[in-house]
Amino acid sequence: MQEHARSTGADSAQAGFAIVDFLEVFPEELNRTALAAAQQGRLVQDVRAALPLVLQILTSVVRGLPGSVPADNAPEFAQRLGQSAQWRTRAWKGILQWLQFGIPGDSLFVPLLEVCLQQLRVLAAHRLRNDGLDDDDEIQAASAAADDMVSNMKVAAKYARSVGALVLEQLSQGWVVQILDHSARDDSQDAMAWSAVAISFGETYTDFIVSHMADPGLSESIGAYLQLMVALTRYPGHHGFDEDVSDQPLNFWYLLQEALLEYSYDSEGDATIPTMEAARRTYAEVLRALVAKSAFPTADTWLSADRDTRERFASYRRESGDALLNAYYVLRGDMLGALVDEVLSLGALSLDDWQRAEALLFALRSIGEAVPVTETEHLPRLFSAKALSDQLLPVLQARTDGSDRAAQWGLTSLQAAVISLTGAYGEWWRERAELLAVVVPSVATGLHEPALVPTAVAALRRICENCREQLGSAASSLVQLACDVLRAGAAVPAREQQRIFESVAEVVLAQPPDTHATMLEPLTSVLLSALHTDVTQLETVHGSPEPQIAVLTDRLRLAEALARGLQFADDIEEHALAGDADAVAALVFAAQCYQSASLQAFRNGLLGVQSRILALPEWPRDTAGMVQLDDVLLESMLAVVNSAVRRGPHAFALAFSDAVTFVGSMWTAVVARVGADGTPTFGARWADQCPALLQSIAQLATVAAPATAAWSAAASNSDETDRVLGAVITRAIGDVCAGLACDASGLAVAIEQQPVVSEYVFDLSTRVLQTRPALLACVDHTATARLCELSVHALTVPSRLALKPTAYFLTALIRLSGGSARSTPATPLLQALWAEYGAAWLRAALAGIGGALPRSLLPNLTELLFAMARNHLHTVKSWMTELLAQPAFPSPHADAAAKRNFQQQLLGTRSFVRAKAVVGEFSIQCRNLQGTAYVA
Repeated sequence: MQEHARSTGADSAQAGFAIVDFLEVFPEELNRTALAAAQQGRLVQDVRAALPLVLQILTSVVRGLPGSVPADNAPEFAQRLGQSAQWRTRAWKGILQWLQFGIPGDSLFVPLLEVCLQQLRVLAAHRLRNDGLDDDDEIQAASAAADDMVSNMKVAAKYARSVGALVLEQLSQGWVVQILDHSARDDSQDAMAWSAVAISFGETYTDFIVSHMADPGLSESIGAYLQLMVALTRYPGHHGFDEDVSDQPLNFWYLLQEALLEYSYDSEGDATIPTMEAARRTYAEVLRALVAKSAFPTADTWLSADRDTRERFASYRRESGDALLNAYYVLRGDMLGALVDEVLSLGALSLDDWQRAEALLFALRSIGEAVPVTETEHLPRLFSAKALSDQLLPVLQARTDGSDRAAQWGLTSLQAAVISLTGAYGEWWRERAELLAVVVPSVATGLHEPALVPTAVAALRRICENCREQLGSAASSLVQLACDVLRAGAAVPAREQQRIFESVAEVVLAQPPDTHATMLEPLTSVLLSALHTDVTQLETVHGSPEPQIAVLTDRLRLAEALARGLQFADDIEEHALAGDADAVAALVFAAQCYQSASLQAFRNGLLGVQSRILALPEWPRDTAGMVQLDDVLLESMLAVVNSAVRRGPHAFALAFSDAVTFVGSMWTAVVARVGADGTPTFGARWADQCPALLQSIAQLATVAAPATAAWSAAASNSDETDRVLGAVITRAIGDVCAGLACDASGLAVAIEQQPVVSEYVFDLSTRVLQTRPALLACVDHTATARLCELSVHALTVPSRLALKPTAYFLTALIRLSGGSARSTPATPLLQALWAEYGAAWLRAALAGIGGALPRSLLPNLTELLFAMARNHLHTVKSWMTELLAQPAFPSPHADAAAKRNFQQQLLGTRSFVRAKAVVGEFSIQCRNLQGTAYVA
């Protein structure tokens, strides 16, 4: 093009325009070109051969910036184009495109990186001189190209030494720090561009930095680079308000800490000492920078900011907290000691320079999870009785003039920091029980300030969770605290009330069982009285009942939270069920204690409240006269019962007959009522509300087992329990199947429209099979037959929500019906069900594999087929031979040979992994997907 321009007398710059235009877009267009593999290969080979000339042209253009090192043999047009910032910017963008295309690292990459870094330095010099020769777009484009090169992981793995030394040489000369200072003073928006290379280098070459921190040839440059990263960490301003740079290096400090840890593991003896000493010096500066940057801005700045700005600062604080944790892993006790010393040097906390104090407390809180509970040097100083009473806790009693927003905000922030700090070291208090009597009441004062409630609740939960045994002497005070929270009503949000109740219950549970009733009585009395009051108000409400329903629901959730906190740990129940004598004795003793008059009164009262709620005449009714109960209220009522229905004893557990009667009455009220002729009448919203009831029935069936007879009155008469549960399950299955059958479009459509109903009825049946298969013998055979019919239709529904629980149920049933399964009273029934419905299940599964169902459901169908083949091989072989002999079944794309091969391989393997592969291959063939991307 140049020669043509000369021969025709045209301006060579015009030809240069076309060349740079072409070079800028060619790499991207090349990647889009659809050519044959051979043609593509030859074209790429030719392009790579031309790369030296391409890069020479583009780098010659960018070197046109005054002050640059002139390019050797630069074409005339490149020199002319280089005089324009616009064309230099386009050349930078072209370089980035070629980098993404791929440039060899050995001969071209490193020299190009050197040019990029030199040009960034020249651009910085012009910006510092403010001579007008720099251009924002050019800076951004040059930074993007250099950033792309430095963050290239493949180059870093192969040329770490050469690239690392080159980048460190440039970054250690101080121009980056100077330009960042200039950007901060001028409030420039290009600080991110100037810092991008340094940040990407640190994140990509972390291992190189660590392994050469003590290298005499590189240690000075690495030290200078680390100082640059510290400068970025302490970039002036408050993040989110007036700067967005200081969060960028935080990930580097995490990567550096991880690399240091790995380095210390891999190295031996004293080899790590120089490196770790250098690292500790650096992280000590990082600590100071993070504490300073975590401090809140002035009151005027904060109070005048919008919500998004405050949230950006809060997000930075969360990330800064993680970086402080990384610093602690390097500095350990030195960091803890330094922070404690600074806090103690402040004296009594006050609003004087409160931002500094709050930032120090924030740093201490951030590392709380990593400080060992055995720490005996610094925490005893911070949390001594004198420090607590003289410096930390008095601020929680302080108050300000409510009209002074700035003072109120500062005081609330400082109080929140103190409360959070005590919660962060909840486990440490375990060995200092004498201080809990001071700490817990002080933290609880936060419940009186709406802005502090979430913080105070979180701290109380941490302390109660970690010190439940040690809080025995304070249990009564905590119960009284819960009573006060309950009486406070909306002053403490409902969710926070629930958390307090659960934490208090956990503390009570950790005390001897014979004290539980006495400890709980004040709280259960207040709660029961409040529930009765709420129901009475609902009975007499005028206008919309929604507000009162919400209050009642929240109150029931408090009972649920209390019940949840009183649950024995799963491992104790497991040990007891396994025959552990100590665990059994503990549960038996607890069960005896829970027969106290006060707990029985509460249980009866709670049941009475639930019955009153259900019987309220104010509830709207549908055309069939069925109650239309609020969904959330229904779930809350059931949750109280479910939380107390456990394998172990529970203070709130209803008698088995009462629980069954309660669930049955709710079922009759909202799901289905059976008439004199035996025909069920369904509520208008039965399908929405029966899943929660099915879940409760499943839990009752699971926990009321003979194995718990030693401590559970619910299982004292196993035969009667099974009979009652069998009747309940019969009713539930029968009503669900009848309700779905009412859909005029057919069962399959009904299941597809109401998949949750199908899911929960099969989940109930599966849990019975897995935990108490003998119970199925007490279920009416008509109900089990209807369930199996439902399962045949469910296997044809293209919905994971419907098919997955169905497949689980059938897999469990088939395994128990096989000859190798342990015999139970239900075994004859299961074998009869297999004989009657097995062929239909097999047909539905094969049809789904053949294309009737999405491929995403193949794992469930495969598991079902595999269970059939493993447990009923001969029957399955006979049925499958008959089914696959049918033309076009399960697909017209599978010929007889393919079907025969599929049957032989599936029935001939005992490996589930192999069965999955066989089913997958056959499904691909049935769907005619051979040779497509789906095969992969």
